Amino acid sequence: MYVNSENINYIKEKISSAPIFEGTQGHQLELILKASMLVNYNAGQVIFERGDRANGFFIIIDGHVKIHVRQIKFIELGPGKYFGEYAMIQKQLHSSTVTAIEDCKCLVVPPDIFENLLQQNLPFSNKLLKSLIQRLRSKDKLEISLIEKNKEISDQNEKIREQNQKIREQNEKIHESIEYAGMIQSTMLPSQKLLDLKLENYFMIFHPREKVSGDFYWFAQKDNKYCIAVSDCTGHGVPGSMISILGISFLNEIITQIGEPDPGKILTKLNNKMQNALNQNRERYQSHDGMDISILVIDFDSMELSYAGAQSSLYILRNKELSIFEPDKVNVGTAPHNYKFNRQDTLLDYDDMLYLFTDGIVDQHGGKDFKRFGTSRLKKVLEQYANLSLEKQEQAILDSLYDWKGENKQTDDITLLGIKI
Repeated sequence: MYVNSENINYIKEKISSAPIFEGTQGHQLELILKASMLVNYNAGQVIFERGDRANGFFIIIDGHVKIHVRQIKFIELGPGKYFGEYAMIQKQLHSSTVTAIEDCKCLVVPPDIFENLLQQNLPFSNKLLKSLIQRLRSKDKLEISLIEKNKEISDQNEKIREQNQKIREQNEKIHESIEYAGMIQSTMLPSQKLLDLKLENYFMIFHPREKVSGDFYWFAQKDNKYCIAVSDCTGHGVPGSMISILGISFLNEIITQIGEPDPGKILTKLNNKMQNALNQNRERYQSHDGMDISILVIDFDSMELSYAGAQSSLYILRNKELSIFEPDKVNVGTAPHNYKFNRQDTLLDYDDMLYLFTDGIVDQHGGKDFKRFGTSRLKKVLEQYANLSLEKQEQAILDSLYDWKGENKQTDDITLLGIKI
């Protein structure tokens, strides 16, 4: 049945304490509830089966359910927990079966409301992301545990087959998580249409090493000023992509809350938010999760540029002469709390070329001695081709890089943004 005036207060009280809705405003929550259905399930009843089409995002009000494939149980969930999000985001069939362990009630959020929540409710999407990060980080422990279990029952062939099946199912889940992370990341990166509209004269090289990237680029407009960032997060693949998604979310929050955009202050706020999210501001917690990042604020009316960086430089090429703006030698996320990042200002000229890049391009191994592409070689390439059109510049840089790389594997995620003033 649909949520109505008779039961909405009861459901609202139950749902408001669920972690997934922390930070969601009361009127938003009420709109979600009014569009959703309250469904009762009996003990032993199948809520949906593997292979069923996704028809809602389920939040448990009362009771417990289990997620399983055949007789293999992955997890048991209780009040305040949720399920069904993977198939909803991927728009694919469910990969697991969910069965009520006892009589239970679930709030079923329809697909269109769930999609709006994911796109427009930052606290909601961040909770989903943090849940995904925890699942991915527990992957290795789970696989080790399963391997050890297999050794213990090596003389019991049937049990070994069951455990191997469980490993395969878990690998499917991991693959789904990677696809899930990739879809979220791609929706959060600025679209080419937006960049074409706002920047006009630019080129973007964005080559992740894997399906998802630890690099990201970001764009925002504040009044008549354009804010642009390029970042390299810890690691590559799934771990790096999780940090990059957090970084993009926090930058979007900061730019809406800040007054006059100052790149140094933006990085200070980003550093604090990353520390809080990753628990790195506690001395007892040792981690190196963070990011190298360069951020620009450009006023095209006054031709003023402000820059701040964390281990990531800005190159400006003017009349074949390369100027380098050096960053602070700390990472966002690992710098001291409230660290003040240095802001550098300069005036731009027409036909200046600006370059922001991650270390994936300079760290690429190749050549006859299998050495790094290196900063010196990148500088020479940029100086050599700066007078070409943007399209030819991009192709010349890629040709130089891949001639150097040869048959070797890509070392890291590669990002380079070139902007012509």
